[in-house]
Amino acid sequence: MGATGRRPAVHCLTNPVTMQDTANILLAAGGSAIMAQEPAEAAEITAICQATLLNTGVPDREKFEACILAGKKAMKLGHPIILDPVGAGASTFRREGLARLLSQLQVSIIRCNQEEARALLGLQNITSGGVESSVVLPATEQETLARNLAQAYRCVTLVSGNTDAISDGEHVVLLTEGDSRISRLTGGGCMLSALCALLCAEGLPAFDAAQTAGRLWRESAAEAGRRTDREQGGMGTFHQYLFDAAERIFRKRGTSL
Repeated sequence: MGATGRRPAVHCLTNPVTMQDTANILLAAGGSAIMAQEPAEAAEITAICQATLLNTGVPDREKFEACILAGKKAMKLGHPIILDPVGAGASTFRREGLARLLSQLQVSIIRCNQEEARALLGLQNITSGGVESSVVLPATEQETLARNLAQAYRCVTLVSGNTDAISDGEHVVLLTEGDSRISRLTGGGCMLSALCALLCAEGLPAFDAAQTAGRLWRESAAEAGRRTDREQGGMGTFHQYLFDAAERIFRKRGTSL
């Protein structure tokens, strides 16, 4: 909870594949989500939240329009904007939509996988590959990728992979440990992006928010994995325990969560 006793609210323009888990992880971590994707109300909803999450999965023209309208309102109000460019290189439509979005908005954090980061940088022409990352870079190359992406868009980046790399364009922090099953859970990255937005909504600077969200999400995955192994459970068990662990770990921080 915030200092006023209210849950920090995140305007989540997210995708229907992961909408429920995104809302529930924010609630578990101590925040709340408002999900409005109609362009006519996008700016108005943004105004009553403390951060804006632009997740461009399952995009259409109206979705991109709503993202830009919400983002412009957030910029006017000085609210943080977190971009999750799902499947950035999967189609010309997505690349063009993201190029237009990024030309009009100054985002605070880009949270993406390695393939999406390379697509945003234009390092390769990815025409198929979907939303899951098929690029697996050594930690040193991922560190460079995160730094270059941060410099290109003048923001903080969190590039997810076997190792997470967080950069502000100058400094880079690498996160390890966690549990590899998080990559087999649909929406694992979407939920991490939402948690970055929540910590920004609570007032953390973008670099601190990305580091903290990434570290605690990995701790949550590690705890969920240990409990799942003890019970010889599968992915359904891991999913349940991930939420349990995230609720405990994020709320234990002792700040506004």
